[in-house]
Amino acid sequence: MADTIWLVDVGYVVKASKGKFKLDYVLAERFLTEMLGPTSTFIFNGFDQAYGMPEDLQRFYDLMRRHGMQVRLQPMQSGPPGTNRQRRVDVDFSAHMVWQASLPEVRTLVLTTGDQDFIPAIELVRNQLGKRTICFRYRAMVHGDLVKAVDEWWLFEDHRERIARAPMPSARTR
Repeated sequence: MADTIWLVDVGYVVKASKGKFKLDYVLAERFLTEMLGPTSTFIFNGFDQAYGMPEDLQRFYDLMRRHGMQVRLQPMQSGPPGTNRQRRVDVDFSAHMVWQASLPEVRTLVLTTGDQDFIPAIELVRNQLGKRTICFRYRAMVHGDLVKAVDEWWLFEDHRERIARAPMPSARTR
C-alpha cells in the first residue's frame, strides 16, 4: 500500500514544460518515494477518438504502465484539428484525489497540475479528510489560488538533476 499518491495532469506537464527540461515520470516517482515513502502514480490525459492515439504517445503510456503507474485516458470532444477540447479529465482527477484521500493508509497527495478547478477537491481532502497536499510543478502556468490551497508546493526546477529526462541523442551522435 502506498503512503503517497501522485496525480499527474499530463496536459499541464506538456504545456508548462515548453522551453524547459522534460520531466522523467519514472525518476520523479522515485524521487517522491525517497521523500515521502511508497508512492502510487495516476496519470491523467485526454485522447481524440476521431484521430486515434499517436504511436509515440501510446509507447509513453505503455511504458508508464510497465512501471506500475495507472494511466487514465478520457475521450476528447472532437472537432476540426486544433479545436478539440479535453473533457472529463479534471473530473476524473478530482474523483481519484478524493477516493485516494479517503483510504486510511494514504497520508499525502501530490498534485502535478496548475488548474484552479481542483481547489474544491483539495479543500475537501485537507479539511474533511485531514490529508497533506503538495503541488509538485513547474514554476510556470500555475494559478495562484491553487498554490494557496495546498499545504506545500515543490518546484520541478529545484530538483531538475533528479527528475529531468535525459536529452535524446541527436541524429548526428547516433
